[in-house]
Amino acid sequence: MNDASLHLNLLQDDERFGSSPVRARVMIPLLAVLAVVGLGVWWLLLIARVGNVTNEKTLLETHCAELKPAHDQVLALRAREKEARAAVSQLGFYRTARIRFGDVLGHLPQHVPASIQFTELRVPPPPLQPPPDPALKVKPLGPTNLTEAVSLRIVGRASSGTSSEAIRSLLEALRKPAFTNLVRKAEIPKGAFRQDIARGPAARENILFEISCDCGERRFE
Repeated sequence: MNDASLHLNLLQDDERFGSSPVRARVMIPLLAVLAVVGLGVWWLLLIARVGNVTNEKTLLETHCAELKPAHDQVLALRAREKEARAAVSQLGFYRTARIRFGDVLGHLPQHVPASIQFTELRVPPPPLQPPPDPALKVKPLGPTNLTEAVSLRIVGRASSGTSSEAIRSLLEALRKPAFTNLVRKAEIPKGAFRQDIARGPAARENILFEISCDCGERRFE
């Protein structure tokens, strides 16, 4: 007859140990402590980083404030230098666009009868140019067009009985080859050929006249 053995289990379920060497009741609190410590270290590092960035920002702002007067001065000098370059460039355009009147007008006395007296010999200013675009930050200097109309205005009086013929002779002389390299067209504007009534009856034979000459275009290239 076999001997029967009796096994009595007095452990409760919560007192049983698993076969794994890792104990959950130990690891969970340990992991929680490590997480809190890690979070605290990360927070301290973040605070230190923010403090360094703030200090660096303060130093940079102070440095920029110290450099601002010098920077403004450099910008002002650059603006003046740019304006000076533009002015020099415009002067160069005017230099190459000059129309020489002296040589041509030097021949004019040979064609002016003694009865004619000039009271004005003038090159009128060119027509007004449209204002620059207000959207432009830098206003252009000098002409904004490539060409500019040039004219010559001759005003005077003729004081003889043949004053009309003398003025017509002068007008025809301005159309001769000696002047055509300067004068493209010469004409008496409407209403610019009249008697000199402002000086009294004795001057009624005097004729006031005006001759307008088209001298072509001044080219800015």
